[in-house]
Amino acid sequence: MTSRKKRGEVKPPVVPAKSAPRPAKLPLPRAARWIALALAAATAFAYVPALRAPFLLDDWVTVDAASRLQSAEGMPTRGRPALLATLAANYQVNRALGVDQRADPSGPDKTIGYRLFNILLHLSAGALLFGVLRRAMRERTIPEDWRAIADAVAGVVTALWLLHPIQSEVINYVVQRSEAQASLCYLATLYASQRAWNAAWSARVRWYALAVSACVLGMMSKEIVITAPLAVMLYDRAFRLRSWRDLGAPGEGRGWAYLAMWSACLATFAVFGTSARGDAAAFGIDMPWYRYFYTQCWAIARYVRLVVWPSALSPDYGFRPVTGARGLPGLVLLTAFGAITLRAWRHAGRLGWFAFTGSMFFVLLAPSSSVIPVPLEVAAERRIYLALAPLLVLVVVGAEYARRRLAPRVSPRWLFAGGAGLVAALAVVTAARSRVYNDPKTLWREAAIAVPDNSRALEQLGLAFFADGTAGYAQAESAFVKALAMDSSCQSGCLQYGTLLSKEGRFADAVTVLERQATQQSGTMYNVLATKLLSYDWMQLGRFDRALPHLERLVQIDPTPSGFVALGVSYLTLGRREEAVATFRHMATLDPENARLQALSAKLEDGTNHPEALSNLQEFAFSMTRGWI
Repeated sequence: MTSRKKRGEVKPPVVPAKSAPRPAKLPLPRAARWIALALAAATAFAYVPALRAPFLLDDWVTVDAASRLQSAEGMPTRGRPALLATLAANYQVNRALGVDQRADPSGPDKTIGYRLFNILLHLSAGALLFGVLRRAMRERTIPEDWRAIADAVAGVVTALWLLHPIQSEVINYVVQRSEAQASLCYLATLYASQRAWNAAWSARVRWYALAVSACVLGMMSKEIVITAPLAVMLYDRAFRLRSWRDLGAPGEGRGWAYLAMWSACLATFAVFGTSARGDAAAFGIDMPWYRYFYTQCWAIARYVRLVVWPSALSPDYGFRPVTGARGLPGLVLLTAFGAITLRAWRHAGRLGWFAFTGSMFFVLLAPSSSVIPVPLEVAAERRIYLALAPLLVLVVVGAEYARRRLAPRVSPRWLFAGGAGLVAALAVVTAARSRVYNDPKTLWREAAIAVPDNSRALEQLGLAFFADGTAGYAQAESAFVKALAMDSSCQSGCLQYGTLLSKEGRFADAVTVLERQATQQSGTMYNVLATKLLSYDWMQLGRFDRALPHLERLVQIDPTPSGFVALGVSYLTLGRREEAVATFRHMATLDPENARLQALSAKLEDGTNHPEALSNLQEFAFSMTRGWI
């Protein structure tokens, strides 16, 4: 963003210790307000086609648990109470409106409220992004001729960011609103720190308080906000401070603000994140850090390619790390870009804007796409949600710079017209992408093509056919078998295939598959479901002795009346009457105020005194556990 007086001559800008005072408010021209309304309408147009689309992946189980303010291990809400709260609030709003919220295929309107909220989050984040960018472009280190077009550049970047198809996963995959919530708070932290710089003391304290609060709320949404204090410090160095040493004493109480933001982020992570998310991202797990890092080189290069040409999008990339030479182009690209960014910091007076923009790309991706393994998902397009903004800044600034150098007589209006055309095209493409979410078969068939080594895409394709009932069982089984052939670890497909086999009454085949699942993902909701199915299938095969250990574990991890009934009947079948009686009595303690449960407990206990009643008790246990399939 340099301004040239003569060809080949660059006038170095003056870098003051801090920006000169300027108005705290930067009102938008009336025409810009109409443009903002049009952009909001275009964003709604892009995402409305998916409003009634079914829940995706773990959406349903997560929302169902959130309705009870619960969050099991492995759920996206684990350690993220702000995300849990918004999902629970959506559920209660639906309930107040009388919306049918039963699992698919029932409740066709239940997802509307969730996705409308996601769109609102997205638009709010876009508004804050615009505010941050237009203020950044008015800093004293930015040449005057660039400051004059601050609103235009910020507007184009925001429009592209709002409507780019790669953003669609965050809005249409309901529980991934965590990315939008966290990004909203991240931008709020940056914006509040901008406003605090030249504010009067009382207003400055309020802005700093907002920045700290945004950090806390963001950390309770997703852990990416842990780098927000660093982003504020990098911003100050790029645009306001003369040297890195000045960060130690920036003046005006800003050093205390840095400390408060860091303390807020780290304390919130210590309370909510360290134990809750340790299973999702950590060193010392099955995947070595260097293999994950190499995979991220491939993943980030893919994200960049999708930004340039958004084809072959996928809502899931599986858990298989990249090997061979596939990660080398990304490694070279990231190394070169990192080196250029570091060099720009050596000339922060003139290139601080580039240094900050490049650094933000790495800082925003670092929590999920660096060296800390996330073994259950090696890549995800939602990870570039906010990191897309730095890329777009470079693209838009580069386009304007090229126009000035290569076609100085071309009016900026032509650039604006071209940007408007691109925005319209992106809105249409994103709307088409959103429409795909209405058809799970198409969505997962395309995902399996986009990422051919992703067994989870085949698993989800099988589930889409499985939802059709007996008419889709054959195609579902074909997809599950392919997924299992691709994934020997049984992280994808075992539970689903075992469920299908149980539904078809092929219990002997089902237990073979489900025994493999029971050894995976210990403690997760999938492991609980596999334990239920194994118990049911062994009971159906008459092998109560094989069902017993699974039932004993089940009542520990998921204590429900149906589990205790099945366990007590299994004890009784095996001649262990005293243990059966103790089980039925313990069942009554699950809800001492429930008269029906107390009566059931007493009736079952009485049944243990009548051997001729055993067959009836077994039938009752089968009826109680049939809902496990």
